[in-house]
Amino acid sequence: MSETSGNLLLTEIEALAAQLEDLVATCNHLRSENQKLRLVEQTLSSENEDLINRNLEAKKRIDVVVDRLRTAQTS
Repeated sequence: MSETSGNLLLTEIEALAAQLEDLVATCNHLRSENQKLRLVEQTLSSENEDLINRNLEAKKRIDVVVDRLRTAQTS
């Protein structure tokens, strides 16, 4: 192997090592971002469930009031 081809091979290896480091950094960043997004999703899901329950309770109260009004009208 000539010195030139050896230098070229070393340069290619260094370039691949740099690309690998970038890939690892990107994977770490995406893993962190994914974890944050899962937490946000969990929070939003919990808030959504709470709002659905509150909405159902409000509908029940409205139904009770409507029934009382109907009863009062027929009396």
